[in-house]
Amino acid sequence: MGSKFVVADPGLCIGCQTCMAGCVLKHSAPGAVPRPRVAWITTLSVSAPIVCHHCADAPCAAACPQGALYQDEGRVAIRQERCIGCRSCVLACPYGAVEIVTEEGSALLGGLRLATTPRAAIIKCDLCVDREGGPACVAACPTGGLLLVDEEELERRQREKRRAAAEAHASFSSVPLN
Repeated sequence: MGSKFVVADPGLCIGCQTCMAGCVLKHSAPGAVPRPRVAWITTLSVSAPIVCHHCADAPCAAACPQGALYQDEGRVAIRQERCIGCRSCVLACPYGAVEIVTEEGSALLGGLRLATTPRAAIIKCDLCVDREGGPACVAACPTGGLLLVDEEELERRQREKRRAAAEAHASFSSVPLN
């Protein structure tokens, strides 16, 4: 699979939060926590969604004492049953893309619904690995402001920036380059 993550282009983002709606809809299946895996940030100069970057060194996974977060084929995956709700991953994430919520559970016993012990659940981007067509947030964005980025795309963008920097530096040359 290789390392992939979702990035937002603040210039294309119109603040509609449709990405969050798509994410919640995708994660509203039975057994899932119906919460967006997209964090929304709005400042005076920018409005954009923030999503897990699936870091290569994954500080969130390294901080988890139970191994609830782990590396899996270029992404940071979750083992919900191991989460103890300590929030070490939340503190370690440099993007603020990990959240811990407490779910109130219930069980059926002879037709009666009984409350069970609340349990912690990790909320972070899972790249919608079980969804054909990739992340729901990317598909839902009406402006194309969200993009699933891989190593090849990162290298292409890096080359573009280096070319632009070289052209900008050309104006400082003491010898005419044209």
